[in-house]
Amino acid sequence: MRKHHNKLFYSKYTHKTKCNMPWAGILYPTSDENLQKMLDGTHRDVRYLNKDFWKVDSKVLKLADFIINNRNKMKFRMQQNHTLFYSNKKTADMIKELFIDFYTSTETIDPKFEQLKKNTIGCTRLPHGKYRYQIHLKKDVHQYISKQERENLWAFIERNVNNCLVTNKYVLDYLEGKHPHCYHGYFYVSEQKMLTPIYMLAQKGIDKIIKFIVVKNECNKKTKRT
Repeated sequence: MRKHHNKLFYSKYTHKTKCNMPWAGILYPTSDENLQKMLDGTHRDVRYLNKDFWKVDSKVLKLADFIINNRNKMKFRMQQNHTLFYSNKKTADMIKELFIDFYTSTETIDPKFEQLKKNTIGCTRLPHGKYRYQIHLKKDVHQYISKQERENLWAFIERNVNNCLVTNKYVLDYLEGKHPHCYHGYFYVSEQKMLTPIYMLAQKGIDKIIKFIVVKNECNKKTKRT
């Protein structure tokens, strides 16, 4: 199923740039205040950092400066030896140019997906062939809706089995009353008209609703360093 989907990274960005930067962790925590102290040379803990492997040198300071000046244009994540940057094309090109020695790859979404909004996913096939909406329940949803609200929601789903589908075992056990708690999960509905009654029955327990939009072609494109 997942291979059919496409969406903006973090519901916002069109590009994911991957750089091999095993030394980037020396900047943690990556708040502006901490990074500025690195740049100013006033970070009192620098002498305790793991300099057996990495040290605060020009490449580290260059990354710190870049993050401070471009934080509002991107999201980044340090993952083991790699640093991942999520951004638009202009910022992605800048990252590749500035850190070409560490650049690994850039992943983009098909241009037809660029206009997708938050909580919208492009796909070539709807989930299970027919469901346009994925309703996510809040974490610890049992703390937000009453037993009666849960029973009413499940009764509605059972009355509309052609338009609703629960595939998550934990959600199903909770809605059926087999288990008193539910910590995460979602279910599907096929039509927009189903959303209003579901909201009326269990609005307090709904975290978000994902909408699926069908497009014709496959999605992700990946370019590697040449």
